[in-house]
This record gives sequence, structure tokens and C-alpha cells, in this order.
Amino acid sequence: MRESEGDACSDGARAGAAVRARPRIAVVGATHPLTGGAAHFNSAMVSALAAYAAVDFISWRRLYPPFLHPGEQLDSHSQPPSTVPADFVLDWLDPRTWRRAARRLHRSMPDAVVMPWLHPVMTPPYQYLLRHAPRGATRVIICHNVLPHERFAGAQRVVRGVLRHADMFVTHAPQQPGELARLGLGHIRALEAFHPRFPVDAMSEPPSAAQVEAERRRLGSPDLLLLCYGAVRPYKGVDLALEALARVDPRVRAKLVVAGRFWSGKRELEKQAERLALGGRVEFRDRYVSNEETALLFAAADAVLLPYRSASQSGVAALAFAYGRPVLATAVGGLPAAVQHGENGVLCPPEDVGEIAQAIESLPALLPRLRRGVRAGQERHSFDRYARLMLGAIEGHG
Repeated sequence: MRESEGDACSDGARAGAAVRARPRIAVVGATHPLTGGAAHFNSAMVSALAAYAAVDFISWRRLYPPFLHPGEQLDSHSQPPSTVPADFVLDWLDPRTWRRAARRLHRSMPDAVVMPWLHPVMTPPYQYLLRHAPRGATRVIICHNVLPHERFAGAQRVVRGVLRHADMFVTHAPQQPGELARLGLGHIRALEAFHPRFPVDAMSEPPSAAQVEAERRRLGSPDLLLLCYGAVRPYKGVDLALEALARVDPRVRAKLVVAGRFWSGKRELEKQAERLALGGRVEFRDRYVSNEETALLFAAADAVLLPYRSASQSGVAALAFAYGRPVLATAVGGLPAAVQHGENGVLCPPEDVGEIAQAIESLPALLPRLRRGVRAGQERHSFDRYARLMLGAIEGHG
């Protein structure tokens, strides 16, 4: 089911809310103090759903085993101004907590159980929870990724074994229904939605103009400040960003900040920057970036750079737009659906550092128009609209 069909259903759900009971939705997902885009996404989604439904939010004490997933981080020092209530039941390493969560689901008798899917490492608890979901509840899987970016032998079989238990998918990018079909899951209903833009005001207080100016001065007052944000992984193409930056006309005083925890390859990227004589034109911040630092980085940046080699969709692009910043991205995966070339960003061919360099050089003249385009799309990509689409599809499924 495409987004436009669900919109009519969800608008009807809103109009009829006064005359029928609110639906009961259970959400199983990470939230604060777990960090990363998934935690922010789930918190914002639950807040939006709670305007139309009774929501039971079951979260994780430990979402991944640390030895398999180095990106997980607890952030007890960066509490957002407002957070959604959650019950921290689940621990990836403790199957007893999976059973506890399943009993919790049966007691709450939800109309739907909503679970975001990111990576096959989630297979053991997800299989258990999906197989033991309450009878009659619609099992909804939100596909942030269908298959992992770093492929491994047997990945398709593992993913198919989990996702076959779903009653409905929510996809965020045009290619994802095809990926599901190739896994033999095309018969399961799918709501073709979008990746909503984060309500950034709920994440942290915005920085002052003086703080933003001070940050740009600290970074050398460049004419163009670019940001690569989030966990640094090979598929995100930071090495391509460095090669492109080295080719940019030096009359364009561009600087790049790479902010996020490195999964691997930090030393190689540092050596590459040295070899390219980038010197003060790039800054690496290999650490978890708090909500407050995130807000300052996006406020100081002129644009966000996503030179990805592959992508299902990008929460970083949605975050950039939420902060009002245009995106320069490669045309891979679902990025062309999010980034409209010449309207809210610029698209380049994948792995073409020459084209990326030329696009960087063109940005200063394009920024005023691109920023207007970013502002124009805010309501259409809101979490409120996303929640209404999802509830309409769930009610239609029942």
C-alpha cells in the first residue's frame, strides 16, 4: 500500500477518533539513554503515536552484544528536555527478559506490536518476540534497513527467517519493497512511507547565535562548512569525501567535520588526510556526539555531506533537513527519494569524487535556494503524519 492510500485512511482515523476507542499499540524499541538515531527515532515516533493511540513502550537495557556491535552507547549525561515513558525490560544477552516482554505484551492486549528492524544481530530476540506476539495483534516491522550494509554469508536467509513473521511492513525507501520481494516476502502487506524528520527542539535546546559563531571561528571561519555525521562505517564513504575535498578549488575555503564513533579505519582515514595535505581542512571527532553538540554542529554547518557507497535510506539526511540544512549526497539506494536535486540538496553519481568536488564548489551559490526547499518539506515529512499513516494502515489491516 502506498503512502497516499494510507493518508486517506489515517485522516479518517483522526476524524473518527472521538467516536471509537483509541487503538492500543505496543512499541518494542530503543530509547534514551541508549544513543544513536534509532533511539531518537523511536522516541519521536512514540510521542507522535500517543496523540492518537494508547502506547505501551517496551525498551532495552542492552540492545546489542557489545562484541558484535561497537556503535551502542549509553548516554546518561545528555538527557533530552522531554522523553517518553518506557519500561526497560529487554536485554539481548538474557532470554529471560524476552519471555518477560512477551508476557507484558499479552497482558496489554495490543492491536499491533511495532518493532523497528535495523540489523540481523537482532535476530534471536526478534524471532522470539514475533513468534510469541499476542494472537490477533498485527505484527508491524519498520524497515530502516532490510539487509545489512556489511553483507555476510547467509544474511538473506537470516533476515528472511525473522521478517517472515511480520503481518505488515513499513518501508522508508522506494527500493525496499523490491528487496522484500526478492526475499520471498512480497506477499506481506507493506506501507510505503518515508523517513520522517526529527523534532529537533525536543532533543536539546538550540544553541545561541553567539555559540554558533564561536564554533565557526574555532573551526577557522570557513566559507563553507560541511558535516559528515553519525557512526563512521566504510559504506558511508568518508574516504571519498576526503578525496573530493582535496580536489576542491582552494579559493572555496571549505572545511569538513567528521563527527561520530569510528567502527574501524580511523588511522587509515587520518593517513589519507595527511597524504592529501588537507591539514586544517578536516576535523575528526571520534566519539559519541551528545544532543547538545549535535545541535551546535548542525547549526554551524552550511550543508551535510553523505557520499555513501550504499544506502537503504538515511536518518542523517532526515536529521539534516530537520535542522534546516541541505544535503549533498550520492544517488544510491533511497537517497534520491529523500534528496531532491536542486530543491533541498544536490545529488552526485556514486563514488565519483570529481563530481562530488564540483558539487561542493557549487554549494555556496545554491545554499539560499536549497534552504528554502528544505523548509518547504517540513510538514509533509513530520512524525505526526507518519504516525497517522501507520495507524491508518494498521486499522485497515485489522
